[in-house]
Amino acid sequence: DVGFLRALLADVKQRITVDASKVYAIGMSNGAMMAYRLACEAAEDFRGIMAVAGTDNTRSCQPSRPVPVLHIHARNDDRVLFDGGAGQAFRNEALVNDFVSVPATIQKWVRLNRAGATPRRVLEVDGAWCERHEAGETGAPVQLCVTREGGHSWPGGASSRGQTPSTAISANQLMWEFFTHP
Repeated sequence: DVGFLRALLADVKQRITVDASKVYAIGMSNGAMMAYRLACEAAEDFRGIMAVAGTDNTRSCQPSRPVPVLHIHARNDDRVLFDGGAGQAFRNEALVNDFVSVPATIQKWVRLNRAGATPRRVLEVDGAWCERHEAGETGAPVQLCVTREGGHSWPGGASSRGQTPSTAISANQLMWEFFTHP
């Protein structure tokens, strides 16, 4: 999958002008897990990642450079559980993996990105909050946004699979702010 996405990016770059400083990997659920894998294995191609409702389950990760990370997750996600493991909905789909917890994912990237150990609260609204681990001189930021409700969905988005997304925050707006003001 990493090879395919790198080849796809190379093909797009041959067809149109691409500002390499503005290429990001963004995904939800399995797509979020893929974004983390791209950060681990193709950091030179992606300037940052955003993961929604999916954690970093890579077995080994040695990015070639620090990669800014924005992670958004609902506390009540019933598929990729906030505190780790696979929810019943995924178990019913014969998925046997247990997922890494959100806190473990964030701590992993704080370490890999050489970001500050103590986060700073950058947003607090009814039903959601965001904390940011600032980049050191040679690192990259890691920001975690948590919604109280919303399940396994894209905050501020449309309902899917019977999940009602959180309206406390907009993942699209947070993504724009994070990538334009790292």
